[in-house]
Amino acid sequence: MKLILPYFILILFLLQHNMKKNSKKEKINNETFWKRESEANSVRKKDISGLDYIRIPDTLTCPDTQDERILKEWHTIEALKEKKILNLSGFTNTDLKLEYGVGNLTELTDYDNNYVTLSRSLARIAELLTEQGLKKEAAAFLEFGIATHTDIGKNYTLLAGYYMEYGKPEKIDFLIAQAEQLSSLSKDPIIARLKAIQRGEASPA
Repeated sequence: MKLILPYFILILFLLQHNMKKNSKKEKINNETFWKRESEANSVRKKDISGLDYIRIPDTLTCPDTQDERILKEWHTIEALKEKKILNLSGFTNTDLKLEYGVGNLTELTDYDNNYVTLSRSLARIAELLTEQGLKKEAAAFLEFGIATHTDIGKNYTLLAGYYMEYGKPEKIDFLIAQAEQLSSLSKDPIIARLKAIQRGEASPA
């Protein structure tokens, strides 16, 4: 018992020390956040007309199919042609306010939500087209998704599968390069999966 007691006291000391250290770090992080938030809320509205808005190309056309699931996704994509779209996945609300002014936050959030809808529909319609054997048509939607810097893994892996099947494995290097530019948590898993597909060690599905 006498031998155990000093170790027990040492463990308690270390735990208490770490708790204080973490508490101090959390306090600093909170202070930094609220300082940035306060600064962001005082930034005046800026001109956002020159931002890199995403435009859905006319080359993306309605697939020749009667599948209602595919047509539903197509109608979603088509409706977005009339809306403003921005991929702002790397920005927090505080970042947006600091960069473009608090007065633009609502609009920018709407534009980013439009992008989320677009990227999901692009991946979904491509998946459905691939299931029906319309792989060339699917590739057109997937390649546009890559051009918008989507971080949806299925968009990358399905396109990698198409390139492998049609004798274009070198194009997977481009997909890997695009994935390396992502800032989301899906970045590393996407890259790992693409490399595995390229080596023939994984399926795109």
